[in-house]
Formats: sequence, structure tokens, C-alpha cells
Amino acid sequence: MLNLNRLGGFKYDIREVFAESKMDPTYSSALLANIIAKASRVSTQEAKIYVRTEQEKGQFEKAVSDDICALLDRYSKWR
Repeated sequence: MLNLNRLGGFKYDIREVFAESKMDPTYSSALLANIIAKASRVSTQEAKIYVRTEQEKGQFEKAVSDDICALLDRYSKWR
């Protein structure tokens, strides 16, 4: 699960990843919302699967996908 106490830091870091990749702002905001929803409600594993699926569709590069998954690991809490 995503640690919602650190949500501000997560958003800041993931927006930095989006800015470095020069991703379309409208797509990146929708992607961010979907990632947060899946990671906070279902699991970080489901959010990673979603990110990998979008990467396979050609929405962004593998390096961006790897960075997002690393952020999900860093900002998740283990129960």
C-alpha cells in the first residue's frame, strides 16, 4: 500500500520523473491519478502492473517505468 502520510513527497518525485521524460501534461496527470488510486486502494503491485502495461502500450519509455516502480517501492508501507 502507498504510504499516504508521504503522499506529497511521492507526487513531487513522480512529477520530476514526468518532467525529465517530457511527457504530455494531460496524460501525466491522468497517469498520476490512476497510479495513486491503485497503489492506495488495491496494492503497489497492481499499480506496478498498470505502469508496465502502459509502458508496453508505448505511452512512455522503459526507463520511466522503472523509475515509477522504484518510487512505488520507496513510498510504500509494508504490513
